[in-house]
Amino acid sequence: MNFKKTIACAAAAAVTAASLATVAGAELVEIDDVLDANGLELLDSTANSWMPIAYYDGTRPKIDPNKAIVDYGVDWSQAKSVEVIFSVTEDTREDWDGGFGGAIVVSSNSPTDASHNWPAYDFWGVTDEALEIDTYESAKSLQLQKIADYTYKIECPIDNTNNVVDNPQLVQIAIQDWSGVTWWTMDVVSMTVKDAGGNTIIAWDQAGQCSLSPVGAASAAVEEAPAVVAEAPAEEAAPAATETVAAPAPATGDVAAATVSTKGSPETGIEDVAVVAGIALLAGGAFIVAKKRK
Repeated sequence: MNFKKTIACAAAAAVTAASLATVAGAELVEIDDVLDANGLELLDSTANSWMPIAYYDGTRPKIDPNKAIVDYGVDWSQAKSVEVIFSVTEDTREDWDGGFGGAIVVSSNSPTDASHNWPAYDFWGVTDEALEIDTYESAKSLQLQKIADYTYKIECPIDNTNNVVDNPQLVQIAIQDWSGVTWWTMDVVSMTVKDAGGNTIIAWDQAGQCSLSPVGAASAAVEEAPAVVAEAPAEEAAPAATETVAAPAPATGDVAAATVSTKGSPETGIEDVAVVAGIALLAGGAFIVAKKRK
């Protein structure tokens, strides 16, 4: 084989393997998606992100077909910060090395304004003197603060770069994980949106349940579509036995009855399952994690 082709193939395989490993190794604890009565997403959770749908008016069905129409009645002009609390899962604390990072996103769109679509405030690392961990990168926008053993808080400002636009169609608040580790896992304990005075406007707990109930049309009971029952075809009656008159013959010209044969058709149900594998590619270089432990 051509030497250059061999090197190119090996490089391509290495990139693919690294990309898949990043996806497989992400460490946020994945919870069940929170769904509305129609089975549409109120909160989406994966190993790479944790994202409530904070508002959606349903006017982007082609772009967002799986998102629930929801309005919690929040005055988004009062939202000034997002607080997120994380906790290293108990069964992986022995392997915790402080190498955690990602971004907090407050994203909104209107029919005429996409300027605040997915603005991200990034963070990386923690300082935990009790564990002799110092991985904090000061060049990042945000900083994790220790509030209890293996538990950390981060506060993201809501300013003119990520505030909710006027007359929004969609508002989403997301935690993105960029760590890609396999040896420890992190729970999202809570996400809280606060006003300028630090008062809670809206919050989600560890199970992804919102502190507020939807208002208006979004909270209306969903009418169940009437079940459509296919009427079974009427059973075909067996043809009557045909009496055959024998040709003139001696006394007993008995005739045999006809035989009806029915062949049952077994019910078959074949479902096509499409499996989509996402490949996350991180741009901007590699992260170096410093680890200080006893």
